[in-house]
Amino acid sequence: IKMTRCFLAALGCCAYSLSRLPSPITTCTTTPSRLAMLEDNNNESGKKSSSLPRIDSVERVSSTKWLALDAYKWTDQDGRQRQWDVAVRTTTEESSSADAVVIIPILRSKRNNPDAPAETLLVQQYRPPMKQATLEFPAGLIDVGEDIDNAALRELQEETGYVGEKCSTPPAISRAVCMSPGMSNERVHVVVVEVDLDNPYNHGTPVPKLDEGEHCVVKRLPLTTGLKTVLDDESNAMPIMGLYLFALGLEFGANMKN
Repeated sequence: IKMTRCFLAALGCCAYSLSRLPSPITTCTTTPSRLAMLEDNNNESGKKSSSLPRIDSVERVSSTKWLALDAYKWTDQDGRQRQWDVAVRTTTEESSSADAVVIIPILRSKRNNPDAPAETLLVQQYRPPMKQATLEFPAGLIDVGEDIDNAALRELQEETGYVGEKCSTPPAISRAVCMSPGMSNERVHVVVVEVDLDNPYNHGTPVPKLDEGEHCVVKRLPLTTGLKTVLDDESNAMPIMGLYLFALGLEFGANMKN
């Protein structure tokens, strides 16, 4: 866990795509409440709204059930007015700190096999934007009113079938981190979840509880050795960047220790 937490910061630049099937496109206009939230961000740390850079206005260009395209008009550090197109989620509450959770499962048998190396779980699924399958940590959207730790435990079981610990070892939750800030305002919490292999629910091959239309292949792999080798194999599905950074960080850490 200590080594895992050391590399949570590297996951801030993940490019997770958690999109779902959209409904037909509709159009709408500026959302005042969203602009107010951005103005609040401009005013953080005692900054005045006239400080630069700043967001001046937000216009909603188009929207589907799951995603929207907003046009931000903003002023840069030099006082020049600019525009930026931003993809946003329509399902996220404005009061929420993040859109989704990304789960790093740590599989161990503390009672029956305490000396066995820790393992983790990856999910392989077809991603239409990439036109191919990807390898990712389990992840998913936070439901309205749902706590972050409960969202992580729910998504873990839905996508992998494994049941994570909440009481004996509470999930470790990161601050909100951005995903692809050049094109989206999507934010996630990275959640490290202990999975007790001595728990009867985790014996054998647990069955995922996938939503309709989801098709995931669960990969159970060693956590600290060989993970990057698996991701480097181009015969496997394309790894998502955050997962690759995580594996790279583990390898760097091991090499520096040696």
